[in-house]
Amino acid sequence: MPVSVWWLLGLLVVSAAGTWWVVWRERRRPSSYRRRWEAEMAAWRSLPTEVQAAHDNAALDAAEAAENAASPRPVSWS
Repeated sequence: MPVSVWWLLGLLVVSAAGTWWVVWRERRRPSSYRRRWEAEMAAWRSLPTEVQAAHDNAALDAAEAAENAASPRPVSWS
């Protein structure tokens, strides 16, 4: 067999081993943090509605303040 065929077979073996290793590692320690998100949502749902509303309003106020701070200020013509 030509040398290029051996290189191709070697590359396929290394690729297969690397794919198996990445899938195995992802299954052991997922990078998506799904469990943490579910726990945070469960904690959020357990809060009273008033606390959720206060948090939402605070987040909206902070976003509005950041937007106002980022917008250019008009030049006074006096």
